[in-house]
Amino acid sequence: MKPLKYIALIAALASGLALTTKADLILSPFGDVPKNGTGIGGGNSNNAENNFFRLQQYIIAHPTFGSLGTPTFDGAERLESNLDQPVDLTGFCYAVVHYGVGEGGVSGTGGGIAFFQITNDSDTFPQSGSGPNGFGGISSVDLFKCVPAVPDSGTSAVLLGTALTGLALGRRYLKR
Repeated sequence: MKPLKYIALIAALASGLALTTKADLILSPFGDVPKNGTGIGGGNSNNAENNFFRLQQYIIAHPTFGSLGTPTFDGAERLESNLDQPVDLTGFCYAVVHYGVGEGGVSGTGGGIAFFQITNDSDTFPQSGSGPNGFGGISSVDLFKCVPAVPDSGTSAVLLGTALTGLALGRRYLKR
């Protein structure tokens, strides 16, 4: 009976830790990209289609940033007002934020396009860009959903083996 008490205690502690953890938006560590010349066909437009293209190109160039899955344009949402308030991010994996050039930004770039991974359901975006292209305020935010990354077969086998081992150990201790 003692092992069952220990298992229950460990489960309670693990669930308590999981409930108190709050993740945040994760800004790409590679900096922003210029808006001008990076859209579809080298375009300059700041719209959801061009920002989706920029996000795809960015993930190709920085694959570690795309760990949440492959972005999809289906269900994309564009925000252009009240961006100083918390935004409902439920169901979205990536955000593309356009910041103006601002003081210290690179002139002629059209500002900076910053990429965020979304790891929670509600947050406020930084109100000024981190550069190098855009240090100004937010012009717009495009939110994109994603197709979750499919684990490789090795990871699936390890997860299945761990689950079956846990069930076998649980059964063994419950028989005693």
